[in-house]
Amino acid sequence: MQLTKNFTLNEMTYSSTAEANNIDNRPSVAVVENLKRLCVNVLQPLREYYNCPVIISSGYRCIELNKKVGGARNSQHLLGEAADFIIPSKNLKDVFEWIRLNLEYDQLLYEYNSRCRWIHVSFHSGLNRRQCIDNYKA
Repeated sequence: MQLTKNFTLNEMTYSSTAEANNIDNRPSVAVVENLKRLCVNVLQPLREYYNCPVIISSGYRCIELNKKVGGARNSQHLLGEAADFIIPSKNLKDVFEWIRLNLEYDQLLYEYNSRCRWIHVSFHSGLNRRQCIDNYKA
């Protein structure tokens, strides 16, 4: 199912962890609507601006999957309102800044751990907080 021109429901719900652990990560209709809003308002405009693929590493997570990956109990991933991603050919700090200055979002995090870096972005259907943290240790 296409959510936008360049984003599918499959890529917003796929998880190798879910697959490896036989976790059913199928979203509800409400979650699909949230994923679509996230794609329409944040990910698709980002994709069009940079004109290159946005690689989603984590989108929707059911409760069981969220626990398995160590996600926060109140994670917006549980609602289909958040995605973690990279754009391999671009400087992620520049991408982070472009989103901060040009798009509506609820939460924007430049995240890292000992192995890698990525951007977490969320979009809420109500009032977005525009919470922005540019050096968030995951």
